[in-house]
Amino acid sequence: MASNRERKWFWLSLASLPVLLVVAFRINAWRNIEEYSRLSESEILTGNGNLDYAGALWRLENVRLIGDGRDTAQKFPGAMRLIVVRLVATAHDDIGKNWGQCQVSLTDDTGRRWLPLEVSLSNDISRDLEPKADPVNGCGITSLTPPKKSSAVMIEEKFVVPADAAPKLAAQLSFSASRPKAISLPLGL
Repeated sequence: MASNRERKWFWLSLASLPVLLVVAFRINAWRNIEEYSRLSESEILTGNGNLDYAGALWRLENVRLIGDGRDTAQKFPGAMRLIVVRLVATAHDDIGKNWGQCQVSLTDDTGRRWLPLEVSLSNDISRDLEPKADPVNGCGITSLTPPKKSSAVMIEEKFVVPADAAPKLAAQLSFSASRPKAISLPLGL
């Protein structure tokens, strides 16, 4: 039979369990809210030309719409298209580590968002489209070694999107150190 002291500790620990669960839930919720606010892009600068962002001037170099037979002979079944976006950044500041956690996406006017294809798949597609050229790095790889002051770098990302969304898309770019600010460049397809 349990002693009075053991019973007292049993009931005390059982009574403290709901309080500890509430405290643990609040701590976890606070961390999630902080993470969400750190990743959200709420201040979006839109433009067609050179946009100053994260220590560089950004411009849309080239956009290809593949799958409807116009850019290449490739025709995709159904209503999906491959969009290849090339951005050029010319650094006007010492960027250092300010380009960490680069995030590029395509957005439309209704708020839908498409993320780029995975790196190895993107490189395979680049080799299929241009067999003699080296694949251009995406944003994530380029952010590991950003350009030095007064030099430029090209970034290429590939997206699979519905055909009906293509005319309304814009490339949206942000970095961890610059969020909640982001830039948006309309593709003009």
